[in-house]
Order: sequence, then C-alpha cells, then structure tokens
Amino acid sequence: MKKFASTASLLVVLVAATVVPAASAEPPPAPTPPVACAGLVQQLSDTLKTVIAKLTGVPPAPSATAAPLGEVLGLLGALQGAKCLPTPAVGAAGAVPVAHQASEQCLSNSLGVLAATFGVLSAVVPGAPAVADVPALLKQLSALLKNLGDALKTCGLPEPSGGLPTVPA
Repeated sequence: MKKFASTASLLVVLVAATVVPAASAEPPPAPTPPVACAGLVQQLSDTLKTVIAKLTGVPPAPSATAAPLGEVLGLLGALQGAKCLPTPAVGAAGAVPVAHQASEQCLSNSLGVLAATFGVLSAVVPGAPAVADVPALLKQLSALLKNLGDALKTCGLPEPSGGLPTVPA
C-alpha cells in the first residue's frame, strides 16, 4: 500500500508539472494570411465600388455591371488561389485547407460571397430572362457586401483601406 501511495503521489506531481504550465501558456498567435491577400481584397473592394456606381448612377445601368461582376468572380478565384480563402473540395468531403485559418465559418461565408455574386450576375448578364430590377439588385448587392465583410472577419483577412463599400439607402 505504501508503494501505491508513493507511485500515486509521483503521478500527481508529474501530471501537475506537465498540465499546469501547458494550460497557463499563451496560445500561439494566429497565422497571418499571405501578403497578396491585402492587395486582392483592395482590388475586390474597388471593383464592387464600380458595380455600386453603375447601379446607383442616373440612369442606373444594370447591364454595365456584368463585366465588373465577372471581375469580382475572378478576384474571388484569385483569393482562393493565393490561399486567402478556402477552396471548396469538389467531389470530396471537406474543403482544401487554408494555411492561415481553419474555420468552417470562413468556408461558409466564402461560399455565401460566391453565391451572392452569382445571384447578382445572373440578373444582369446579357440575355437575362427579365429586365433587371435595380432596387432588388441593390438589396442583393448589400447581402453580398455583408457576406464579404463576414468572410473577411472569419477568414482573418484585412479590410480594404477605407473599409468595404456600402450601398446607399
């Protein structure tokens, strides 16, 4: 019994020596996104400002937003290529990991940005089945910007200088 008490005491001391310092140690800092991300985010913001300007101009020009929205899709692809945003896996479970973040919410918000972009683009592309409803497009664009802001936060990306554009009320 004496041997058990000595062994148990020794185990308690060893566990305390390894667990307590590990629990009180500061977590490592979150990895930073690649340097290219800031420039791509800024380009994305500037392109979205162009879309907003075309939709809020007098007269509004919804069909003129198709090209800048195509650029938005290209920039989102570039952000994925630079590992700033996660790339959804096609045909397999899960997404290709991004080195600087691993949040499932990041993937969800990134997909929301893509879906919102396709939603606006489908209404303005030449040959769209109906005449574009500008107030509805502005509402969709506001949702896209909200998703983009959420994606920037959850994916650890920097905000563009001057912040994200906003849709006038």
